[in-house]
Amino acid sequence: MEIMVWAKKMNECRFERSELRSERTGRRLNSPRVMRLVACGVVLLAAPGCSRVLTITQEDYINTAMHWGRPKEQRTGEPLEVNIVCVTAGDLKKDGNGLLSPDSGITSKIWYENRPEKSHKDDEGYSGLQLPRRQILLLTDDKGCYGKRVGGRLRGAVVDNRDKVVVRFTFPGSLHSNKSVIYVFPKFIDADGNVLPVEPAKFHPPGAYTHDLFCKIGVDEDREYYGQYIRNTTQRKLHGRKKDN
Repeated sequence: MEIMVWAKKMNECRFERSELRSERTGRRLNSPRVMRLVACGVVLLAAPGCSRVLTITQEDYINTAMHWGRPKEQRTGEPLEVNIVCVTAGDLKKDGNGLLSPDSGITSKIWYENRPEKSHKDDEGYSGLQLPRRQILLLTDDKGCYGKRVGGRLRGAVVDNRDKVVVRFTFPGSLHSNKSVIYVFPKFIDADGNVLPVEPAKFHPPGAYTHDLFCKIGVDEDREYYGQYIRNTTQRKLHGRKKDN
């Protein structure tokens, strides 16, 4: 059974890579040789999971809710923590992880109030969120936070002197399971220090999108929560056809 699971994951990743190369070269790469490799024990030598690249685009000034009382030109924002969270079908079988279900309606406020502070793997009776450290990718200045730190907080394109941040990671489960999801939670803060209940960027299921994922963080005064937002800007792709997201 374990070999079959690994083979399935590897097959998904090989298909993704073949599609990516096909788009670049215009050739089909689902050769008999590739298919034989999927079926052979060589899959046991490969790491489980499929790689993904997330590019976060930030506007000049972000996380500006704390400065909402200032004139617009003085709303330069505060450093913004971001958590990228990978959830698999297996994670949703654990008690307490219902908040992470793709249809739960989880917000950034709910995540930051309930995110795990340690593994909890061996804690009997624990009913909160449980995720392996490697599935929580952190853009933070807090080196003691539970998860895998991949960079510091975002400060907007003007201060950071760049408008894009790239994070590379591996999704550990099935990309195409209807229970698999990738969340990107920004920690927008208001003037009282409260986390705003902004909807995260969501990739559900991850396999419905291209290998390269994209989202944007910015301010739109017509939106609620002081205009703070994050949105998925990735082109959706199903069964080899691209669709607008």
